[in-house]
Amino acid sequence: MALEFTNIPDRVGAAIYIFGDGSSQTEKVLTDLGTRIDELTPDITQVVYLDPNRGDGLAVKEFYGLTQFPALCIIMDDDTMPNAWYGTMPSPEEVSYQLSRISG
Repeated sequence: MALEFTNIPDRVGAAIYIFGDGSSQTEKVLTDLGTRIDELTPDITQVVYLDPNRGDGLAVKEFYGLTQFPALCIIMDDDTMPNAWYGTMPSPEEVSYQLSRISG
């Protein structure tokens, strides 16, 4: 389904949606986290940063009923969310490991 109600370009495979909490310090940490996840999972994972208060970020937040931020969600092609972290973010290695378990 690829969250067809959004304008987020979709690639085949799991996507990482990272939601900030509005803090500039948190945004830097989340950007670094996403960059490291992307480095650990080249060509297999799409990393998307979203603002939970506007646009696609708001639509995705409402679709999944997210209420705590920052948040990092693994989203599958069928729009299921097998893993998510709220508040305290996981290490890039943990996300990479969870992706490998999900993707086989």
